[in-house]
Amino acid sequence: MKHIIFLNFLSAKTALINLIKQPFGSLLTLFMLAIAITLPLTLYLSIQNSEPLLGKFNEAPQITVFMELSADEVDAAAIEKNLQGHPDIAQVEFVPKNKALKDLQERMGETDLINLVDENPLPDAFIVTPKNGSPEALKNLQNSLQGLPMIELVQVDTEWAKTLFNIMQAIKKLTLFLGITLSVAFVLVAHNTIRLQILAKKEEIEITKLLGAPSSFIRRPFLYQAFWQGIFSCCLSLALCAWITKEAEPLFNNVLIQYGMSLNSRFFTPIEMGVIFLIIIALALAGAYLATREFLKALQAKA
Repeated sequence: MKHIIFLNFLSAKTALINLIKQPFGSLLTLFMLAIAITLPLTLYLSIQNSEPLLGKFNEAPQITVFMELSADEVDAAAIEKNLQGHPDIAQVEFVPKNKALKDLQERMGETDLINLVDENPLPDAFIVTPKNGSPEALKNLQNSLQGLPMIELVQVDTEWAKTLFNIMQAIKKLTLFLGITLSVAFVLVAHNTIRLQILAKKEEIEITKLLGAPSSFIRRPFLYQAFWQGIFSCCLSLALCAWITKEAEPLFNNVLIQYGMSLNSRFFTPIEMGVIFLIIIALALAGAYLATREFLKALQAKA
């Protein structure tokens, strides 16, 4: 057991020294690997930083429930109780017709609207916030509310809901697509990097193999080289993410300040960074394993 630990420690140390001995080439490789993962990480961080803002725009569309003009306080109380007990409704706000007329009067300005009409032409209404903002759920809820007694009209902006729903779905799919494709790109870059290192030591590996060295012995130093590349490229990528976020924040705030909003940036949490390191190291090791496996198979077929 001690011998295995020593061999692994020696391979890790040798791989790190070899990486340091070629600073220029190693830095270029690390930059290639870092760039491949910076885009999805930056996109993820941007989405997390934008969550408070997205929450304001991504609120479920409100549904306005208009009662019949002949409805009285008893009818309104019964409808309000029904709405508050509905399983698909998150919040209910009652807007009495007197308040609605007063608000309309304030919007009309100097026009004395109250004296122009003999009686209040506006009905009592309820502002309903659904739990689920998907177009299908809104349509089902609208049909359900429309069937209630003393309800004249149930109005909901379904077109806006559909548009917002489609935009959010597109963003999620784009994030997933970039994450998968750039992860594959990272593996390919790591694979090609290790493959070049293997070709540079081809004769040495062939001699070692002829002397009876197992495949695990030959593969080990390249796996540790990929391990160090994964760690350093991840550190470099996180630094790039921090720089991009810092530079982009004032640009976004210059736009958002016009709407009375601001973007408060945050960085990755320790747990998130731990997960990122594990994923990047796993991708780097996968690329190195594929490269060494390909070479050892060719070497075995040649023998």
